[in-house]
This record gives sequence, C-alpha cells and structure tokens, in this order.
Amino acid sequence: MVKNYPWGSRSALNVRFHIPNPDDQPQAELWMGVHPAGISQVVCEDGSRSLAELIAGDKQAMLGSKIAGQFGELPYLLKILAAESALSIQVHPQKAQAQAGFQRQQHHPVSPPDYNDDNHKPELVYALTPFMAMNGFRPPADIVDNFTPLNIPSLDGALKQLALSPCAQTLQAFFVLLMQLPQDEKKQALKRLIENAREQSDDNVATFILRLHQYYPDDIGLFAPLFLHCLILQPGEAMFLSPGTLHAYVHGVAVEVMASSDNVLRAGLTPKKINLTELVACTVFEPVDGEQLRMRPLSESGRYHYPVPVEDFCFDVFSNVSDIAMQTASAEIILVIDGQALLQHPSGETVTLHTGQSVFIPAVTGDWMLSITGTLCRVYG
Repeated sequence: MVKNYPWGSRSALNVRFHIPNPDDQPQAELWMGVHPAGISQVVCEDGSRSLAELIAGDKQAMLGSKIAGQFGELPYLLKILAAESALSIQVHPQKAQAQAGFQRQQHHPVSPPDYNDDNHKPELVYALTPFMAMNGFRPPADIVDNFTPLNIPSLDGALKQLALSPCAQTLQAFFVLLMQLPQDEKKQALKRLIENAREQSDDNVATFILRLHQYYPDDIGLFAPLFLHCLILQPGEAMFLSPGTLHAYVHGVAVEVMASSDNVLRAGLTPKKINLTELVACTVFEPVDGEQLRMRPLSESGRYHYPVPVEDFCFDVFSNVSDIAMQTASAEIILVIDGQALLQHPSGETVTLHTGQSVFIPAVTGDWMLSITGTLCRVYG
C-alpha cells in the first residue's frame, strides 16, 4: 500500500520501482505487512487476498511455531521510504509505554491519538540513495558549543548546568526549555541560526539546517542539527534505531523495516500536535557515539546480514548470487531492490521477481533456491 504523505517524493517510487502515480501525488512510503493502517494484498492462485487473512487462515504454517507462539501475527512491517522533505523529528515508545499509553487512550480518547497501537517500534533503515538523517543526541559538550553562539537567554542556565554536570537529567532539562522557548526568543535565535548556517554553507550541520529551513522556516526543529547527530548514509549503508531514540529522516530513498507499529511522538518539523509530556517520557536522554551509528554487516558469498538487537525481525541483503540454498522457518518477505530474482522450490514451483516487486514466503516453505542479478532484501523472524 502506498502512503501519500506531504513530505514524500512525487517521482522516486515511480521512477525507481515503477509504482504508478497517475495523479502526481507525493508518494512517501510503500508498506508491506499486516499493520491495520496498511494491510498488503497477496496475489494467490485463487485470486487476491489480504496478507492478514492469509496468515489468519493457518498461523502455524504461515508464521512458524516460534513466531506464532511469541507474536501471534506477522511481527514486522517492511517499507520503502522516499523523502523529498524531512519527516518529523520523532521518538517511538518502548513496548510497556506503548501498551500503557494505548490502553489509557481506550478509556480517555484523545484526538489525534498519541498511540496508534500497543507495540514498540525498533527500526532499521537501509539506504538506497544518499540518505540524510539525524539520529541520537550529541555529547553534551558539543551541544553547549553549538548553542552558545545563538545567545538565547532562556537557555543560559540550562546550558551552564549541562556543561557543569553532563547527564540525562540536565540534557532533559535543556531539551524541555528549548521546546518551550518564548516566541520572540525563538524567532531571534532562528534568525541567527540561519545567518550562521549561510556563512558556513559547506559545513555538514549547516547543510542540514539550510535544507530543513526550505520546508520548515519557523519550526523549532531547525535547532535539531545542533543537538542530534547529522549523517548521510551512502547506498548500502544501514543504521538501527532503538525505541526512545530521537531521530528524523531528512531526504533520500531507503528500505525501512520495523516492528509492526505506527506509534510516533513528534518533536518538531511538523504542523501536527506535539505532546511534550509523552515525548519526554518516551525519550532516552543519553548521548550516543556518532561513530557507532552505522551498522557493520556480516558478509559471506553475496549475503550481508545486518544484526539487530530485537526479536521482531531479521534483515539480510543478497547481491548477485546464483543458486544459493535458502531455508525458511518463519514468515518472510523478499523485496527486489534492483534487477531480477528467481526463487525455486523443490516441488518445481518458481517465482520471478523484478525491481520493486515483493513476495511473501510462508514458514512451511522449507528449503528453496535463490538467484539474483542485482540486489534484494530479505526480512524474516
């Protein structure tokens, strides 16, 4: 299912993956999974059926005993993401937070809701083009150095405390004050921020600030490159984001795989509601090592395995392999990133996939053979 969010590209999915766009809409995401907000359709021998209906018909055969017992449904959601402008700065809740928040909303509904389901949302992003992203807090000393030149009176005390006692409490206090800046101080600080960025336009942080300014000229999120790591993933590079990590995807095309959830708490770069109380409660206020953000895959004979520290999904990439033996023990989705793939089963059944096409492989499939001229990704439990 294609999601037409305003930040999406009007051409990327159409040109790269041959997804029709007859109305020239911003095509932001292509979903593959069973989340209620976007259930995939599967072409079977007897016609088209929803993937959720197919799995519900025989969970043991479709999911495998381990996934069926542990999750009871397909535990992940696979997407192609095409960002022309930035997504909102956001954080995803831990499992217990999502369960409590979603249950609370059932008794006390809010509109729009803060929680769309009761699941956490760890995620991996795999770049298909140069992919601009912000991920995780910078070291406190860097944050202090970045904000001091802006001379924001309301932040002076918090910056001094952050410098003297760099810890989660002082970082949280600084963040909360930043999010609540009086309008006049915010306006003046943003003016200085943009002026400084234009003077240093060849700097990586300045590049992020100026790009964000094109689309969100008065947004509090323009300060984000000063306190979040800014990086550009090259095609084939990936990073993992744990729940509680403040982040934003800024520009580019990528494959994204996550636990089956659509829970988002926003912190800027958006006209939508910002619930500061829930945002702070769900954010981990700890700096991360910028050198450790890019994942290091395990590679062997054309297979690249990206280890993730969660049980909801596994992620592999295959590039230019021929007749490699595969074994399926859980529900899998294969997506061809570019080229052509041939899937062969000992029964004689074969499936040929081209760029942008995907296939669901049930756990009962067992052994099969894979050949790919180009690149594909494999998501499984």
